[in-house]
Amino acid sequence: MSQQFIHVRVSPKQKKDAEIILTSLGLTMTMGIHLFLNSVIEHRGIPFEIKQSRDSMLGSKIADMERKFQAAAMSEIENTHSGGHPVALYDKQKKRSFLEYPDGMRVYADE
Repeated sequence: MSQQFIHVRVSPKQKKDAEIILTSLGLTMTMGIHLFLNSVIEHRGIPFEIKQSRDSMLGSKIADMERKFQAAAMSEIENTHSGGHPVALYDKQKKRSFLEYPDGMRVYADE
């Protein structure tokens, strides 16, 4: 049976750490790679669960927090309006703050 070569670039630390672990199991690097490839074939996929990195999870958590914050802010604005009170807001286009009354009237801070 003919053999094929696989060339893989890894960091020196990754290679050293893997060799230490494989050696402690009585395996060579070649044997470890053979085990991995056979496991991929047997499982018809990666033989372990792949998860999102912590950083990408934080990104989705931050986006979720922002959505919750916006929903809470909108709810508070509605509650304040329904109580007959004005709400302080900011107009991004005019770059000015204003009070918005329950009837929709706006009074800008510099008027």
